[in-house]
Amino acid sequence: MIAGDSHANWVSDLVWLDHEDYDPSTGNGSIGVEFAGTAVSSPSPAGQNISIANANIASRSLIGANEELQWSELYYRGYYELHVSKQQVKAQYYGLPTIVTRNPGEISLANFTVQAGANRLQRFNGSVVSGPVENGAVKFGQTVQTNLTNSTNTGLYYISHNNTEDI
Repeated sequence: MIAGDSHANWVSDLVWLDHEDYDPSTGNGSIGVEFAGTAVSSPSPAGQNISIANANIASRSLIGANEELQWSELYYRGYYELHVSKQQVKAQYYGLPTIVTRNPGEISLANFTVQAGANRLQRFNGSVVSGPVENGAVKFGQTVQTNLTNSTNTGLYYISHNNTEDI
């Protein structure tokens, strides 16, 4: 499933809560996967001037309150790409370092995979990601903020330092 208009990034197993057994650590009981993305210019659902730290606190709260929600990210404006093949679907999420000024930067936030016929997110040692996510909160995984930013103009990477919280 593809979702939007929540102004947030999130990835979830789709389950029949209170109807079928579901195990968030394995995905057993899931009937599908839902990918949702923010938009480039929409404000965060947590408020336009929210800090990264407060957005991540809110994401951790959402993850804790919803057993099927595997990743939540409320701060960055951006987009995601879906790569669909007969074998799998891969979702790659990107955030913009700022939308206050026009710039070519993009930050790789998180990547997720669904294998054909699996009906759930792929797990790697219990986590739905094979490494850490850049921002937000991921169930059974880690968030490691690096601000490693790719310039889509040059292909070179740099560490973004935009101190403007109003994105």
